[in-house]
Amino acid sequence: MFEYYNNTLCVQANWLNEKGVISFNNLKQLASKGKIKKARNGGGLGNSALYVYNSIPERFKNVIEHDLGINPHEQKSTIHFSEFLASDKHASAYFANYELEDGRYLSEANSDAVEQYTANVVVFNAINKVIVKVTNANPKINKAELWQNITESVHNISDDLRFRYPFDLPENPQALRAKFEACILKKGNKRYPRTGLEGLIHNNYCNNHSLKISQEVGEWLIAYYSLPIKCSIPELFTAYEHKRSVTGFPRLSESGIQNFIMKPENERIWLRPRDGKDAYINRFGHTIKKNKETLFPNAHWAIDGTKLDTIHVKDNSNKMGADMNIDVVIDVYSEKILGWSLSESETHVDHFKALKMAVNTACAKPYLFTYDAQSGHRTKKMQELYSKVANSHYHHKVGRKSNPIEQVFNRFQQQVIGKRWFSDKQSIKAKQSRSQVNIDFIKEFKDALPTKDELYKHFIVMVNEWNAMKHPRFNKSRNEVFATQTEHTQELDAFEQISMFWLDETKPKLYKKEGMKLTVSGTDYDFEVYDNDNQIDEVFRQKYVNTKLIVAYDPEYLDQYVKLYELNEKGQKVFVAYAQKKREHSQMMKFSTEDNKAQMLKDLEVRDREMMRDWTKYQEIAERTGITRESLVDEQNAMIVDNWELEAKMVAYGTKEEQIKTNRKSKLETIKIM
Repeated sequence: MFEYYNNTLCVQANWLNEKGVISFNNLKQLASKGKIKKARNGGGLGNSALYVYNSIPERFKNVIEHDLGINPHEQKSTIHFSEFLASDKHASAYFANYELEDGRYLSEANSDAVEQYTANVVVFNAINKVIVKVTNANPKINKAELWQNITESVHNISDDLRFRYPFDLPENPQALRAKFEACILKKGNKRYPRTGLEGLIHNNYCNNHSLKISQEVGEWLIAYYSLPIKCSIPELFTAYEHKRSVTGFPRLSESGIQNFIMKPENERIWLRPRDGKDAYINRFGHTIKKNKETLFPNAHWAIDGTKLDTIHVKDNSNKMGADMNIDVVIDVYSEKILGWSLSESETHVDHFKALKMAVNTACAKPYLFTYDAQSGHRTKKMQELYSKVANSHYHHKVGRKSNPIEQVFNRFQQQVIGKRWFSDKQSIKAKQSRSQVNIDFIKEFKDALPTKDELYKHFIVMVNEWNAMKHPRFNKSRNEVFATQTEHTQELDAFEQISMFWLDETKPKLYKKEGMKLTVSGTDYDFEVYDNDNQIDEVFRQKYVNTKLIVAYDPEYLDQYVKLYELNEKGQKVFVAYAQKKREHSQMMKFSTEDNKAQMLKDLEVRDREMMRDWTKYQEIAERTGITRESLVDEQNAMIVDNWELEAKMVAYGTKEEQIKTNRKSKLETIKIM
């Protein structure tokens, strides 16, 4: 059915044909057109042709995964961990020749330890090969489950292999992964700060508590390691050896230097000059406990976007989809959802719509507004909007668990969205059964799944349900908590609510001869300035065609109009005009109304009228200045009349016959004159 071939997940052609997914003829046609990739030709008993699973068109994958309910990655051939175990002479030599603080080699102090550490490397090498093989076949595999399976495989190998490779590795998947990353990938962590093969050596061998590093030596090590060149411990050891040859510093081992440098009391000294202020604060920075009781409604709003855990009917098809995203704004104090935007992609327009709905719902603005580091939030136009909406705003640091909306929205997904029959829950592989979707049930009622428009209405109901639920800390609903009166509320009137939600394009755009073109979230718009009679404003065009202007728009009214500004000498915006959506005229005059035909003729006349206006203007200027085209012609023609210098040059450049003829003529004229 499914198997790995050259580290790639493949499916058998025979199985596809037997299950009615793709016939042999269809497979051949798709392969010849390059729409499906063959991994192996068929031939011989039981040797079916193989096709790369990821190259199969989506419509056939849906039949396999949804209609047949098969997960190809779970049906793949089993990978036997023991097949990847192989001796490592390099590791064996490294541990045998590892020099301890007392001058002995590790092989002299404890030969069993050398064998154990080498076996650990052998197992880690095998793990590395398995990870590469599995992730190449399935890049989206759940890493936590992968390490769970790897840990079980490692500790379930046969007694014979365990005797041959007497490894001593953690039985906990998280610990095993941490040690693997520190020792093989050289990514130190809190549990295993020492990296490389040395990280496998027990601290009893790496530490010599009788060894004392003097203040002078210690300060030199810290100072050198603090440099922003960020030298590694081996590089620090090399630099120290060079320094020792000059100063007579005592002999230190590489591991001894590492243990000294990594002491927390020393780390806090070198971390900031080496890695920066943020690294120091993240590692050693003291934090305070925030008193949430000091909050009040509209004190702090937060926005976050995530996948909506629901299934719906795709547009113009009978397929199921679960690709809708939701952008939500909440009031942190009451946990009330104030605004939201539902779409297939999270862009700055979604942030705009959600925030605008929040302002219109609250009729107020917050003191603090926070968001994640998604690029849409950090655009200049959105940053300017956030500065207008809130007294202060900032994005949460990546990796820090300080975004209050995340845990609120997680409860919203579980308590409200997850209760809908069309919810896809969290994952079919989630550990808790209540978080797993029942695919069979969804398929049975596939025809009743909501469309996108119906899903929008469902979400309104879900938001109302959440807001009406009891608040976890108060004996009131979220709506009631939000409605609590406070003297700190910054109320907004209707005009303020409307005026603050205009976004400026970050760069001036050219108002071209055909009007102003604007692209927002991948959609193109065309605008033109019309006068009070809804005719093309020729006075505006005379001044501003091919002039760069700032465009301001409300994303919800992009199908109607935008504002145009110009920048004065001080760089300040000066309003110029409103530009409306550009009129469109049908090419099929037969299907146009009389009014449409008349309007099109008026619009067509603008070009000729503008051209005639500008031509007339030119003629007036030429007449007043005397610099006319006729005067240019007369002036240049006069240059060749009665011009003796020109005639002399003509004679010089003429033929011999012409020169003789001219000379004769000149003599006759001379005689005649005399």
